[in-house]
Amino acid sequence: MNEERMKILEMLANGVISATEANELLSTLDKNKVEVNGKELKEVNALKQNSPRFLHIKVLSSEGDKVNIKLPVNLVKAAIKSGNTQGMFGKIQIDGMDSDFMKNSIDFDMILHCIESDVMGDIIDVESSEGDVVNIYID
Repeated sequence: MNEERMKILEMLANGVISATEANELLSTLDKNKVEVNGKELKEVNALKQNSPRFLHIKVLSSEGDKVNIKLPVNLVKAAIKSGNTQGMFGKIQIDGMDSDFMKNSIDFDMILHCIESDVMGDIIDVESSEGDVVNIYID
Protein backbone atom coordinates (compact mmCIF):
# COMPACT_ATOMS: atom_id res chain seq x y z
CA MET A 1 0.00 0.00 0.00
CA ASN A 2 1.46 3.36 -0.99
CA GLU A 3 2.30 6.24 1.33
CA GLU A 4 -0.63 8.43 0.20
CA ARG A 5 -3.21 5.75 0.96
CA MET A 6 -1.63 5.07 4.35
CA LYS A 7 -1.76 8.79 5.26
CA ILE A 8 -5.45 8.98 4.31
CA LEU A 9 -6.20 5.88 6.39
CA GLU A 10 -4.21 7.33 9.33
CA MET A 11 -6.22 10.58 9.11
CA LEU A 12 -9.42 8.50 9.11
CA ALA A 13 -8.27 6.40 12.09
CA ASN A 14 -7.31 9.55 14.04
CA GLY A 15 -10.69 11.17 13.37
CA VAL A 16 -9.16 13.98 11.28
CA ILE A 17 -11.43 13.15 8.32
CA SER A 18 -14.71 11.27 7.99
CA ALA A 19 -15.16 7.98 6.15
CA THR A 20 -16.85 9.87 3.31
CA GLU A 21 -13.91 12.27 2.99
CA ALA A 22 -11.44 9.37 3.08
CA ASN A 23 -13.39 7.60 0.34
CA GLU A 24 -13.33 10.75 -1.82
CA LEU A 25 -9.58 11.16 -1.32
CA LEU A 26 -8.93 7.51 -2.14
CA SER A 27 -11.14 7.76 -5.24
CA THR A 28 -9.22 10.85 -6.34
CA LEU A 29 -5.97 8.91 -6.05
CA ASP A 30 -7.37 6.14 -8.26
CA LYS A 31 -8.64 8.59 -10.90
CA ASN A 32 -5.23 10.22 -11.27
CA LYS A 33 -3.37 7.04 -12.26
CA VAL A 34 -2.52 5.93 -15.74
CA GLU A 35 -0.50 2.97 -17.01
CA VAL A 36 2.31 3.53 -19.53
CA ASN A 37 4.42 0.62 -20.79
CA GLY A 38 3.31 -1.50 -17.84
CA LYS A 39 4.22 1.16 -15.27
CA GLU A 40 1.59 2.87 -13.16
CA LEU A 41 2.10 6.63 -13.25
CA LYS A 42 0.10 9.53 -11.95
CA GLU A 43 -1.50 11.63 -14.67
CA VAL A 44 -0.89 14.66 -12.51
CA ASN A 45 2.88 14.15 -12.52
CA ALA A 46 2.95 14.24 -16.30
CA LEU A 47 0.84 17.39 -16.46
CA LYS A 48 1.99 19.40 -13.48
CA GLN A 49 5.12 20.83 -15.15
CA ASN A 50 2.92 22.38 -17.87
CA SER A 51 -0.04 23.66 -15.88
CA PRO A 52 -0.17 25.59 -12.60
CA ARG A 53 -2.41 24.22 -9.86
CA PHE A 54 -4.77 26.28 -7.73
CA LEU A 55 -6.49 25.85 -4.38
CA HIS A 56 -10.10 27.00 -4.51
CA ILE A 57 -12.13 27.87 -1.43
CA LYS A 58 -15.81 28.54 -1.96
CA VAL A 59 -18.02 29.59 0.91
CA LEU A 60 -21.75 30.26 0.83
CA SER A 61 -23.31 31.51 4.04
CA SER A 62 -26.86 30.71 5.02
CA GLU A 63 -27.56 34.44 4.67
CA GLY A 64 -26.50 34.48 1.02
CA ASP A 65 -22.94 35.83 1.25
CA LYS A 66 -20.50 34.23 -1.20
CA VAL A 67 -16.71 33.98 -1.08
CA ASN A 68 -14.64 32.56 -3.93
CA ILE A 69 -10.89 32.37 -3.35
CA LYS A 70 -8.41 31.03 -5.92
CA LEU A 71 -4.77 30.76 -4.83
CA PRO A 72 -1.73 29.20 -6.49
CA VAL A 73 -0.85 26.02 -4.58
CA ASN A 74 2.79 27.14 -4.30
CA LEU A 75 1.64 30.23 -2.36
CA VAL A 76 -0.63 28.14 -0.12
CA LYS A 77 2.16 25.62 0.49
CA ALA A 78 4.62 28.38 1.47
CA ALA A 79 2.07 30.07 3.75
CA ILE A 80 1.18 26.83 5.55
CA LYS A 81 4.81 25.86 6.02
CA SER A 82 5.64 29.32 7.38
CA GLY A 83 2.61 29.25 9.69
CA ASN A 84 1.07 32.32 8.04
CA THR A 85 -2.39 31.00 7.25
CA GLN A 86 -3.91 33.80 9.33
CA GLY A 87 -2.52 36.27 6.79
CA MET A 88 -4.31 34.50 3.94
CA PHE A 89 -7.62 33.65 5.57
CA GLY A 90 -7.83 35.64 8.81
CA LYS A 91 -9.49 38.70 7.31
CA ILE A 92 -12.43 36.91 5.70
CA GLN A 93 -15.66 38.15 7.29
CA ILE A 94 -18.99 36.69 6.21
CA ASP A 95 -22.27 37.96 7.66
CA GLY A 96 -24.08 35.22 9.54
CA MET A 97 -20.97 33.04 10.05
CA ASP A 98 -18.98 32.73 13.22
CA SER A 99 -15.74 34.72 12.83
CA ASP A 100 -13.63 31.64 13.66
CA PHE A 101 -15.49 29.38 11.22
CA MET A 102 -12.79 29.41 8.51
CA LYS A 103 -9.94 29.06 11.02
CA ASN A 104 -11.56 26.16 12.87
CA SER A 105 -13.04 24.40 9.81
CA ILE A 106 -9.95 24.14 7.62
CA ASP A 107 -7.30 21.52 8.38
CA PHE A 108 -4.23 23.15 6.87
CA ASP A 109 -2.03 20.12 7.56
CA MET A 110 -4.38 17.96 5.48
CA ILE A 111 -4.41 20.57 2.68
CA LEU A 112 -0.60 20.67 2.70
CA HIS A 113 -0.48 16.87 2.53
CA CYS A 114 -2.91 16.86 -0.41
CA ILE A 115 -0.86 19.51 -2.25
CA GLU A 116 2.39 17.61 -1.69
CA SER A 117 0.72 14.34 -2.76
CA ASP A 118 -0.57 15.91 -5.98
CA VAL A 119 -4.20 15.26 -5.05
CA MET A 120 -6.65 16.88 -7.46
CA GLY A 121 -10.35 17.53 -6.94
CA ASP A 122 -12.46 17.99 -3.81
CA ILE A 123 -10.65 17.96 -0.48
CA ILE A 124 -13.34 19.34 1.82
CA ASP A 125 -17.08 19.69 1.20
CA VAL A 126 -18.94 20.70 4.36
CA GLU A 127 -22.46 21.93 5.02
CA SER A 128 -23.35 23.12 8.53
CA SER A 129 -26.72 22.61 10.17
CA GLU A 130 -27.36 26.35 9.66
CA GLY A 131 -26.87 25.96 5.89
CA ASP A 132 -23.33 27.37 5.60
CA VAL A 133 -21.37 25.58 2.86
CA VAL A 134 -17.56 25.32 2.45
CA ASN A 135 -15.99 23.60 -0.56
CA ILE A 136 -12.20 23.33 -0.94
CA TYR A 137 -10.63 21.73 -3.97
CA ILE A 138 -7.45 21.69 -6.04
CA ASP A 139 -7.31 21.88 -9.82
